Amino acid sequence: MLTRVIARRDMNVAVSESTQVWMMLAWIGGTAEQQAKHAASVLHGGVVPCLAYSEPEHGADLAANRFVAVPDGGHYVLSGEKWPINRGRTSTHVVVLGTTGDDTTPAKRLQSMFLVDRSQVLSGTVTGVPRVPTHGLRGCDISGVAFDDARVDASARLGAEGEGLELALRGLLITRTFCTGLSLGTGDTMLRTVAGFLSDRILYDGPASEIPYVSESLANAYLSLLVAECESLVAMRGLHLYTEQFSIWGNLTKVQVARMVDFNTKVLARTLGARYFMRAPEHVGTFQKMLRDGAVVSVFDGSEPVCLDSIALQLPALVKAHGHDRDEDWRALYDLGAELPAFEPHRVSVFGRGRDATFASLPALIDRLAALEASAGCDEDRLAVLRAQAEHLRQELDTLLARAHDIRRSAVQNPATPAPETGKTTPPALLRVAEELSDLHAKIAALGIWLFNRDQLDTFFADGAWLEAALTRHKVREYGTGDLDPATARALVDRMNAQRTGHELFSLRTVRLAAPGAREATTA
Repeated sequence: MLTRVIARRDMNVAVSESTQVWMMLAWIGGTAEQQAKHAASVLHGGVVPCLAYSEPEHGADLAANRFVAVPDGGHYVLSGEKWPINRGRTSTHVVVLGTTGDDTTPAKRLQSMFLVDRSQVLSGTVTGVPRVPTHGLRGCDISGVAFDDARVDASARLGAEGEGLELALRGLLITRTFCTGLSLGTGDTMLRTVAGFLSDRILYDGPASEIPYVSESLANAYLSLLVAECESLVAMRGLHLYTEQFSIWGNLTKVQVARMVDFNTKVLARTLGARYFMRAPEHVGTFQKMLRDGAVVSVFDGSEPVCLDSIALQLPALVKAHGHDRDEDWRALYDLGAELPAFEPHRVSVFGRGRDATFASLPALIDRLAALEASAGCDEDRLAVLRAQAEHLRQELDTLLARAHDIRRSAVQNPATPAPETGKTTPPALLRVAEELSDLHAKIAALGIWLFNRDQLDTFFADGAWLEAALTRHKVREYGTGDLDPATARALVDRMNAQRTGHELFSLRTVRLAAPGAREATTA
């Protein structure tokens, strides 16, 4: 939620300050002594870390990196360049991957991880690489860092030698989940800006926002934010409860939330019309700035293709685990009022053995829905529709996993001829399954949130018309003209406008925002 409210104001601040999270790698792979040391530094203030993984020639292919870390007695000598990275020039601490193995070392064990305090470099140099011109995030230090025979104490290494890639992946599974806050924040401001402008714009003797096409577009965009929020909230709760499962879950969540907000962006730009091309005085280019800045979410901390490939590679494990999950009370995962245990970063695993609590909970959610009694706002007719939709989710999950099994078996039996000139050979059909699974994951998350919070939230939420509309979508991230029932569209627009004019976040919950121009409260 903190990420959302910062990102909705300025993604430059949110992305710059988000580098603080990389200190948590000390809590994933560090010793108790290292954790105590870095905790003291962070609490003292002034720590500005950066994540130095990518290199100019290798991008996301971390195993191909050429940055070297040569052991020398009780030290390591670091040499090489990392680019492009966030806060490369202005950081005080650098989390860096370096090659410590040799020609006989397996590729997965070549890299080691170091958390370098630049003020503690014993000899050699650590210098910034000039900033890169970017499409958005023009206030961020997207640059690089170069090490030239920089000698550091061996205590700068996190984990064992050769464990760097594994630690890097474990950290990324956490931050990919956190990225949803960035998407939701920019998505909130873009929808708020467009809705506000069109509500004040008079066309055809009335507000432009009341033109049926415009009204439905705004309603659909608002609905997408609600579903994206459900996916984000369930994932954040899952980090506490099912920490070992995020090798699939973190990727599903990042892809889906970013895609929902990105699709909204296209629809809102079209709805805004000519003003999309103008830095009009009504919104001084706010929409365009958020569009540019928010687009980065699908690129960093693992681009969308990288995340989908990671899901695809784990589909055999997901297929094998499907249907063998133990029965659980899923309240802790979905009930927003349920207490959570402390988050333990060291439990994040690079391979979750095909387990995913959201998919596993679906049979129990279907049973809970079957036992639900009708209410004034959610009558038997709507319950019947929701029950049919939930059953369709189960059939869709079974079908997708069966497809994944068949595609994988076919790829093994009929390898590509001639062999592609790349080490990355994941069949595109598996990436398509991964895409469809991410859609399905968000629908199940929304169903679970609705079932376990109907008694806690308002009547708009409890009535479930929004959920029925979301589950009706073929791809929950996409929508078209004429998709929404007019009454549902009206209810969505009314609630969106109530939250907009009432200075609330676009959310299933009531989250109050400061009124425009309000000054920060001070205490005596």
